[in-house]
Amino acid sequence: MKPPDSLLNTVSVPAIGAPNPALIIQAGNTPLRVMVRNIGGVLIFIAHAAQELTEVGANSGVYQLPAGMRDWFDLAPKQTLVGAALGGGGLVSIAASAIYYPEMGR
Repeated sequence: MKPPDSLLNTVSVPAIGAPNPALIIQAGNTPLRVMVRNIGGVLIFIAHAAQELTEVGANSGVYQLPAGMRDWFDLAPKQTLVGAALGGGGLVSIAASAIYYPEMGR
């Protein structure tokens, strides 16, 4: 991320089956802590890779974020969060901050 090492954003999330899921956020060279809040009216599926959202089922590698709920994710450098919605109207709001560990010298 670029200074000031934090970001606020709102992202539209397309329905499952759309050509491309939404890129919610991608970490740069620094780990990130990201709060994702589902501000739309539908369930949002969140994954680290787009291909994980092609067949969402009970054993797929996705996280389910119900409407009105929020959760936090820690991302490694270069790691991404992508999303697809269970129907139209998917929308998430995010707040992200860089994570600095003592061994990073900061």
